[in-house]
Amino acid sequence: MKIGVSRCLLGVNCTYSGKSHPLDILIEMDKRHSIIPVCPEVLGGLPIPRDPAEIQSLEPLKVETINHQDVTSEYILGAQKALDIFIKNGVQVALLKFRSPSCGCDGIYDGSFQHQLIEGQGVFARMCQKCGIQLFHENQIEEFLKYIGKEDDYGTYFKDSTSF
Repeated sequence: MKIGVSRCLLGVNCTYSGKSHPLDILIEMDKRHSIIPVCPEVLGGLPIPRDPAEIQSLEPLKVETINHQDVTSEYILGAQKALDIFIKNGVQVALLKFRSPSCGCDGIYDGSFQHQLIEGQGVFARMCQKCGIQLFHENQIEEFLKYIGKEDDYGTYFKDSTSF
C-alpha cells in the first residue's frame, strides 16, 4: 500500500516557520513501505519560511496570511499538484498535518490567527477526501496503523514511546 504523508511529518523543514514535526514512526515506516511525501504549500510556490496563513472563508475560498496577503491561488495550485502526485502514485490513505490550512483533515484554525480551532479541512485535505483518499492526522496514529493493518508491526512503538 502506498501511503501519502505531509512532508513535515517526515522531518523535512517545510512548515511556515521553517521547521518540521517529525514522527519517528513515519521515518521508520519510510524504510519499509512506500511513503509518498508532499508539501502542498511549497508545491504552490510559497517560500520557507513564510507568514502563517489561515482559511478566511470557504465560499468563496479565501486563504490569507497574518499580514493580509491573499495566498488562495498558491494554496489551490499546491493542493492540486500534491493531489496529482498522490493519484499518480495510487495513494489511497494519507497521514496529514493537523490544523494546517492545507493538510488539516480534522480541524483547522478559524481565520482569526488566535489559535482557535474549528471543525474543518484544509484545502488539500478537502481535495483528497473528494477523491476518496482516507485521511488521518498525526494525533490519530493508532487509528491510522489499524487502518493500514500495521498495528502489530509497530505495537512496540506505543509501549516504548513517550511522544504520544
